[in-house]
Amino acid sequence: MLQLTGPATLGGLLLAGGEGRRMGGQDKGQLSLCGQPLAAHVLARLAPQLGWLAISANRSLADYRRFGVAVWPDDAGWQGMGPLAALASAVDKLPAHVALLQLAPCDTPDLPADLAATLAAALAAGDADIALPLTPQGPQPACLLLKVDVLASVAPYLAGGQRSIRGWLATQRVVEVPFADAAAFANANDPATLAALAAGRAPS
Repeated sequence: MLQLTGPATLGGLLLAGGEGRRMGGQDKGQLSLCGQPLAAHVLARLAPQLGWLAISANRSLADYRRFGVAVWPDDAGWQGMGPLAALASAVDKLPAHVALLQLAPCDTPDLPADLAATLAAALAAGDADIALPLTPQGPQPACLLLKVDVLASVAPYLAGGQRSIRGWLATQRVVEVPFADAAAFANANDPATLAALAAGRAPS
C-alpha cells in the first residue's frame, strides 16, 4: 500500500494507458525492472510528493489496483486518443480537494524527488496554469503539473479532432521549468532503454 505524504491539494495521475507498441504491445507499466513492475518504481517516486494519486490504465486493471489507489480506464468516448484521453476521463473523478494534478508516465522510474514541489512553486510564482519540465534534451510534456481547472478544455480539444498533447499545450498558459538532470526523465519505452535502466541499477 502506498503511503502518500505530500500536500493534500497536490494529486497525481500515473499514465499507464498506452498500447506499448515499441514493447511489442506489452503493458509497459507491468514490465519488470529489478524484480518490480515499472509502475511500482514510478509510484514510489511520486508517493512522498503527493497527497492523492490515481492510475490511468486500459488493461491489467487488477494488477494496477493492487497498488491500493484508484484505477481509471479511459471513458468510452476517448478510447485510443493518447494521454489526453486520460485527462478528459479524469475531469469528473478528481476529489474536490485536489487543486493541482501531476502527470507521470508509467515508464519513468527515476523522476526527480522534488518534481511536484518545483513545478508547484513555478505556478505559485506566476500566472501560468501549467508547469512543464524542461531538460537539456527538451520539454517533458507527459510530466507536467496543471491546475485542475484547465482540464475542462481537454474534451473540446479532442472532440475537435486533435490528439497532440503539445498542440493542446500551445492553447494554454504554460511556464517551462528547468531541470538539469535529463536522465531523471528517462523512459523505458523500448527493450534497449529498459535494459539500460536495469543495468544502471545492477550492483557493482
